[in-house]
Amino acid sequence: MRVTVLVENTSGPLTAVAPEFGLSLLVEAKAATVLLDTGSSGLFARNANALGIDLAAVDWLVLSHGHFDHGGGLAAFFEQNKHAPVIMRRGAERPFYGSALPGLPNVLHRAGLVTRYIGLNAEVLRRYAERIRWIDANTELCPSVTALTAIPHIHCLPAGNRHLLAECDGRFLPDDLSHELVLVMEHDAGAVVFTGCAHNGVLNMLEAALLPKPGRPISSVVGGFHLGVPRSAPTPEVQTVGRALRQRVTGTVYTGHCTGARAVGVLQAELGPRLKALHTGMQFEL
Repeated sequence: MRVTVLVENTSGPLTAVAPEFGLSLLVEAKAATVLLDTGSSGLFARNANALGIDLAAVDWLVLSHGHFDHGGGLAAFFEQNKHAPVIMRRGAERPFYGSALPGLPNVLHRAGLVTRYIGLNAEVLRRYAERIRWIDANTELCPSVTALTAIPHIHCLPAGNRHLLAECDGRFLPDDLSHELVLVMEHDAGAVVFTGCAHNGVLNMLEAALLPKPGRPISSVVGGFHLGVPRSAPTPEVQTVGRALRQRVTGTVYTGHCTGARAVGVLQAELGPRLKALHTGMQFEL
């Protein structure tokens, strides 16, 4: 199984590709070629071209959740791939917003602190409606590739979720993140768990992967963990996540995008060389 980071927040040694705030991962496995997310724009597609990757060969596009930094490149994907179904969890089409400060959503809105629209492009969703496959239950895309929606809330959710809002009938409510899914792909060494932002908590996503097959090993986790921590804030939440990943994941953990540089450092202290930071253009085998 080969993973190529088509776009991520940070640059790497390859000058032919460029970073942006967002995430897009191409996963080439025996069972299928799966694209997880499309970054904030069409940049992921330009990077794929620079790397000699043909997006027309993608069998499935899986959108991890309904935020622009993961689905902003949908139109570019539809232009280059005329056949792959796009898997989205029902609810990802709703209007989502970010707030400058955590608090009561409608109070924030009246104070002018609901700062920006962070949802998907509704016109793109309408234009390509026949390509989108909405799911609201665990769904096997093909043997060894599954999109999971049943995510238990056993462990704490990331504190940064307090800044995320959903608009409903003109009112702003806390985003319940029920539009997020987990991609699980299996190979000989066990299951690989792919997250977009892990707004539901990366440890809860591991629980979701284990629910259908409690005994199977989790060989790797790849994606963003939404653990950004201000410099002055304590890091016990991140340390807890790092210790749990060390105990429950048998191989390497690859993370970036929304995890946050300080959180990556804390995770590195817990996981040592088993923690790798993602960057645009990175390729690795699992």
